[in-house]
This record gives sequence, C-alpha cells and structure tokens, in this order.
Amino acid sequence: MRLSFVLAVLFFKLQTYAAINPHAELPGRDVVVAIIDTGADLKHRELQDYIWTNPGEFGLDQNGNDKSNNGVDDDDNGFVDDLHGWNFVDNKPQVEDSNGHGTHIAGIIKGESSKNSPDGKSHVRLMILKYYNPEGTDTQNIENTVKAINYAVKMKARVINYSGGGSLPNAQELEALKKAEKARILVVAAAGNNNNNTDLTKYFPANYPLKNIISVAATNNSGELVAFSNYGPQSIEVAAPGERILSSLPGGKYGFMSGTSQATAYVSGFVARQLASRTITPTSDEMLFKILDRSSFKNSLAGKTKFQMALLE
Repeated sequence: MRLSFVLAVLFFKLQTYAAINPHAELPGRDVVVAIIDTGADLKHRELQDYIWTNPGEFGLDQNGNDKSNNGVDDDDNGFVDDLHGWNFVDNKPQVEDSNGHGTHIAGIIKGESSKNSPDGKSHVRLMILKYYNPEGTDTQNIENTVKAINYAVKMKARVINYSGGGSLPNAQELEALKKAEKARILVVAAAGNNNNNTDLTKYFPANYPLKNIISVAATNNSGELVAFSNYGPQSIEVAAPGERILSSLPGGKYGFMSGTSQATAYVSGFVARQLASRTITPTSDEMLFKILDRSSFKNSLAGKTKFQMALLE
C-alpha cells in the first residue's frame, strides 16, 4: 500500500468550536508545507487559521464573483477553484478528510512549527493535497502522488510532507521529486512501518537517492526506536517521535496515532519553524545539519539510522 497507516488509534471527543476566519493572515515569513495525504478537516480549530490559501483563487473576479467557486481557473495553473489545494482522487478542489490520517498529520506539523516561536505562533501554511484512495490500486495512488508533487512544485511549496510509500520505485515519481529538488523544496518522507532494513528492502520515496529527501524513522518519547519502524544505517537520516502521538482528527476531535507518518510530520513541523526564522532558504545539507544539531545522540540507534540521532525537542 502507498500509505504508512497507523498501528493504533484512540479517539475522544472535545467540544467543537465556532469557525474563525479561514483567511486570517499571519505575520510574515509564512512557510508553505504541502501535505500529500488523505485530505484534512479544514474547519478543525487546530488547523483553520493555518490552511494555505491560493492567492490566485481568492477574492473577486472581474465580474464580482467569488474566485474560489466561480468555476474558472483564475490563476491559469490548470486547476479550477483550487483555494486550499487539490483532491487528486476525485479531481476536484474539495479536500475533506474521510480517513483521519491527513488531519492528524496536519495537526502535528502545525503544532511542531509553533514550538519555541518568538511570538508564540506558527508561521506554517498547510497546502492540502489529497492523493490516497483506499479503494484505488497502487498504480492509481502513485499517479496521484506524482500529480500532487508536481502541484506542490508549481505552487511553490517550501516543504513536502509525504507519509506514504511502497517497495517499488516509480520513474515518474522520481522525476517529480527531481523537480522538487531543483526548486529547493525539502521532502520529508516516512521510512515505513514494516520493521525492515531499508538498506536492503527499499521503501520509496524515502529511499530515492536525492539530496532533498530526508527519511524519518519512528521512536518513542525517549528516543528508542519503536518495534514497527523501518530502519537503515545508510538510508535513514533521523528518527523522531511516532508512538501514541496526540493530534487533530476530523469533526473537531483529537486522538492518538502511531507510525513513521507521525514522526515525519514532527520533522516537517521542525523544518517549517526553522525556515520561518530565515530570510535565505538553506540548502538541503544545511537543513539536515540543523535537524541533527537539535537532535539527541542515542546509542540504541546504532545500526538503525545513519547518524544515531533522534529529534525530540
């Protein structure tokens, strides 16, 4: 399957809050993170102020109609009314999450991007790209992935968070990721949940040999690799928390999920926070150095990741 799904999910209800203006502007330095996943609950109180808005599809057109629903490709990017991203499963602008995974990932990225922020706010914008169809074939899901990556490049995202993967490479996927590399877009990719050594049993896209891809394994809160996580002393750069992570779920709810997906989102949020504080975009090597600089060395990760480092802050 082309998605690293969770091993455990626990749900509990919280009060649903009234919607706040979804187009409220944050102070400068906004960092656009493209989340290639199952969609997102755009009205969730954790996310609604941080959803990316396509400026070319926002406001009124020359006829006084709302660009977000006028049925016109106002910014001529090949997508009609793509206000917050695109649903590649159904080929439409509505990106609601009927699964829960994408909403959970979005919440982690938003939360991590705001940690230790000088003004206490997140400067992330979440571009929602729905690619995964549980009833689709692997081929269809990979095709949707390629379209989503190309969209993120075209619309100038700065980070791509990709929690899916599979054992087979794909030439079109690799070419799309090369375009992202050329555009200096960092791709944070899940290492996978199969307890495999990905030096030997590859997992893509995390295993593509591109400098802009950071492969992430999952640990517990103490930095110990969890049993389900893939590992690889040559192929996995860093580990991050991925066991029983609390985050947002559709319908204004919250719950716990586990997986390298959650660890990947943790790293993406950290990267967004670092990018927001910089006026010059660092290279992939510079950003990896920053991640490692803020990570903790763990003896238990010997033979598990390239640098034996876990990002736990």
